[in-house]
Amino acid sequence: MRAAVVLGVAILCVAAPAAAQRPKDAYTSTEGKYAIKFPNQPKTSRQTAKSALGDLEVNVATFATSDGNVYLMSYTDYPVEATKAENHKTLFGGVQDGIKGSKGEIISEKTIEFGPEKLPGRELVVDRDKGKQRIKFRAMLRENRLYQVAVIGTAEFVSGKDATAFLDSLELTK
Repeated sequence: MRAAVVLGVAILCVAAPAAAQRPKDAYTSTEGKYAIKFPNQPKTSRQTAKSALGDLEVNVATFATSDGNVYLMSYTDYPVEATKAENHKTLFGGVQDGIKGSKGEIISEKTIEFGPEKLPGRELVVDRDKGKQRIKFRAMLRENRLYQVAVIGTAEFVSGKDATAFLDSLELTK
């Protein structure tokens, strides 16, 4: 799915549950319907990704550390037809291709079920730029909204406790 490839590339360039259930000091996006614990206040932006499905608005929140590692959270609303169950393989395959890029190498990939709703999703670990950059990435689909959360940096950072805590802190809200 060309739209997902474009979306993956664009991202790399770049009534809720009770507060007691959210990660402490979580960044909350009411519009995005999620909460996640960044190390500090993220920078937010909206980008338009051109696709075969039309223009898709990509909402991104990122935080970059002083040593160049990045925490990323995004969401995009797709046309309902593109997110039907029979299209999940194509959608997630396109996202995977976009994250991998032309020179990336997939280190691991697995199908996941996210959260109490057991939402369909994928988790990838990708080496890019001949091992100079590693990405640990999760994508999950709720209705027609694709959520993407990632950590990008050195292999040590991506597999470390801070990166894992960030990825695990994501909570989808109502």
